[in-house]
Amino acid sequence: MTPFDRLTELMSEAGVDVWLLGKMGVLLFLFLYFLFSLVVVKQIRIMSKTIKGVMEKEMMMVAKILVGLAGAVFLLGLVIL
Repeated sequence: MTPFDRLTELMSEAGVDVWLLGKMGVLLFLFLYFLFSLVVVKQIRIMSKTIKGVMEKEMMMVAKILVGLAGAVFLLGLVIL
């Protein structure tokens, strides 16, 4: 019996649902990814105030698309999981 098998057996005896822990972990990482996308938007705003560049609007558009996709993936994860 491997140590992982012993761990899963111990967790099942204690009444801990391994799948629920996995789902919660995935949702936590998806939420952190969503927060990361918001940080990217904030960094682009700060950068555009500091440095005037040619690609400001394009970068902000891509960052907003990233936020939208990250939010959609998080919501999809909530629905599916």
